[in-house]
Amino acid sequence: MQLATFYDHVKDIAHQERIGMVEALQRVKFLGIDGVEVMQNGVIGREDELGHELSYVEMSISSIPAYFDFGRDLDVEKQALPTLEAARYLGAKKMLVIPGFEGEREAIAEGVSRLAELADKYGVSLIMEDYDDVRAPFHTTEGVRYFLDACPALSCCFDTGNFRFAGEDELAAYDSLKDRITHVHLKDRAYSPQWGSHAVTAADGQALYPSPVGQGEIQIAQVLQRLRQDGYEGFCAIEHFGVADMGAALEKSAQWLQEVL
Repeated sequence: MQLATFYDHVKDIAHQERIGMVEALQRVKFLGIDGVEVMQNGVIGREDELGHELSYVEMSISSIPAYFDFGRDLDVEKQALPTLEAARYLGAKKMLVIPGFEGEREAIAEGVSRLAELADKYGVSLIMEDYDDVRAPFHTTEGVRYFLDACPALSCCFDTGNFRFAGEDELAAYDSLKDRITHVHLKDRAYSPQWGSHAVTAADGQALYPSPVGQGEIQIAQVLQRLRQDGYEGFCAIEHFGVADMGAALEKSAQWLQEVL
């Protein structure tokens, strides 16, 4: 397995520690992290700058999370071409599609299918995660499975921490989705604000706070064990938006993962 983290996490380190982005990326690379997840607004218009940064530290883009509104607008080319052009220029091979929060899910699925066909021409494959927003028709295992079944070219980005948001068990979700997993987000959830005070509220009312990987309530070690048993060799992206000290949290996550993997 390869480790990645979010480019926005690296930006937080640079801001919090008052260092440049290249130095922050070098620190992340030293932790054994080789990829970054870069939001679509972080690639469009920044292709040259971002490309130089990543080339200098010998890192790659593991995926580009991208937002669309296919439930209300099925002009897929208009919405997606700028991101796909940037992805091809930067050598990014995966796009994490967040296809919309409003409209009929059949229409949203049609948009995803059209996007998959278009993305293939750019050498980009589509992945979808269990998104932690109740408005998303893909925030549960059943929702993700619906889109996977409706869009054969789509695969699953398994986010370890978002099933708890939906009141589901992550190991049961893994068993339901494992045949289509090609990407992983390692997100832990804490029940106390030790690492950050921003919380989301789960379906059962439990406040979920950000946490370094392996320090919270999610069964991440068991998920990793199942991934290994099933032969997974792709990226596992460390994710903990909202922690107060991003550098310390990322070091804690990487250290734990080095012991477990």
